[in-house]
Amino acid sequence: MRPPARVVVVAAEDDFTADLVVSRLDRDAFVRLDPGRLREGATATGRFTAGTWTTLIDDGHRTATVGPGCAVYWRKPTRPDTHTDIDDRWRAHENTTALLGLLRAHPLLWVNDPTVVDASEHKPTQFASAARRGLSVPDTLFTSDPATARAFVAEHHDRVVVKALTQRHTTFVPTTRIRPSDDLTEIAGTVHYLQALVENRLFDARVTVVGDRVFAASITTDDALDWRTVPPADCRHAPVTPPADVERACVEHVRELDLRYAALDFVVTIDGWTYLETNCAGEFGWIEALTDLPIAAAIARVLTGDAPDTRHTAHARARM
Repeated sequence: MRPPARVVVVAAEDDFTADLVVSRLDRDAFVRLDPGRLREGATATGRFTAGTWTTLIDDGHRTATVGPGCAVYWRKPTRPDTHTDIDDRWRAHENTTALLGLLRAHPLLWVNDPTVVDASEHKPTQFASAARRGLSVPDTLFTSDPATARAFVAEHHDRVVVKALTQRHTTFVPTTRIRPSDDLTEIAGTVHYLQALVENRLFDARVTVVGDRVFAASITTDDALDWRTVPPADCRHAPVTPPADVERACVEHVRELDLRYAALDFVVTIDGWTYLETNCAGEFGWIEALTDLPIAAAIARVLTGDAPDTRHTAHARARM
């Protein structure tokens, strides 16, 4: 008889990044389902009786009895609001809410708990944590007041960028430099996210933290302000080793946010590494594909308990 699956993978069926992690798990070690598009044959059942929840997750191939020793890889299931049919949208909301509630009713290892991710996505929280851990963070302003924005731009000698806090309800909004001729009166009514421009960059860096392991890659473009505007094939990617204090600070920062996985963005200049933001559910698939950094394997090891969870013990750095 096959042992029950011990990992619950919650992801859209066409998620390449989730596929990478699943490919590193034993075939019988996991169940996978997408509550946003729950297929027939996949079931989630929870019963509360005698003060205890009993939860079974079945993807049509394997069954997981949720409880101690289990782990959850919650990785961007289909969002309910992507459905155009109102009944499909309702079903997706019901499924996602029920599955999250059932899983959170048990003591599980999460990569990552989406409720924690939601709280950790706020940039003010991230910047304060990063600074506490010794990372360099650019001067930043949140404001809906045009006069305050103009003063900030002047203070930094017109070397300021504006960023979007979210990418919802709009097309992709890249990091954009504010010019002296820009009319800032339109800031009124909407809180804008302004930041001092980090100049003279050598390269950008994506630092992926998995538990206590750090995987860093340089991203070099032909002077693009925002590398996300450049197709990955037109960027140069390479593994890179951050300074030891930056590595340690990244792990401590991610742990402080109560996450086991996150992708951090930096700008690297001759003066050092400057922290920009933390992507709590950030992509890593293209980084692994272009650099061979074993990120998916590290996530799989955390999920299966093959990597020690030292979040409440002394930090153990893992060099690449």
